[in-house]
Amino acid sequence: MARTLTLLFRRDPSRDRHEEKIPFEGYQIMWPDGLPAQVAVDALCKHGQRLLGLGKYLKDCSEKLIDLKFFPLVSREDNLTRLPGHRIRRFFVQRSGNQGRIHFMDGTPTTVVAEIGRDEADVINWLGIPNLGEGELQWFDLGATLSEADFTEKKKVRKVGREGKYGVYSSTPWDKIFSQSSVS
Repeated sequence: MARTLTLLFRRDPSRDRHEEKIPFEGYQIMWPDGLPAQVAVDALCKHGQRLLGLGKYLKDCSEKLIDLKFFPLVSREDNLTRLPGHRIRRFFVQRSGNQGRIHFMDGTPTTVVAEIGRDEADVINWLGIPNLGEGELQWFDLGATLSEADFTEKKKVRKVGREGKYGVYSSTPWDKIFSQSSVS
């Protein structure tokens, strides 16, 4: 069962930087209605940019909506998820205290660290951090594609209850921006 999160990525050169000789390209990350998403990510390395297709999608504009699909796995040895139109990569998230750090498949830590109480609850739940015990990890495949949702008319999006599920957003034309779905 995949979990999908739709976010607006807006290029922000003021956030560009180098960390340990690795260039990072800056972005403002927002909900589809333009409100800032409280996440610890403000720049991506070339691997993150390529995974999200930002170079390709932002070719002639400064912002795009991207659907991020999280496919939880049983183990590293699971078959790679295949989904037409999606670039898929394998990662794991490991919990340490209130934080979950994403690691590349080879165990190299990324700069992406989500923290319970600091970052958006929807993002924390999308990563599954509350379901992990101290030191536990969750393997997952991550897919990204340009959002198919029609967001040409900007309207406010409001949260409409959780009912034990991940955040659900509703307001025409933005239905099910953040949803759970099964992939066959």
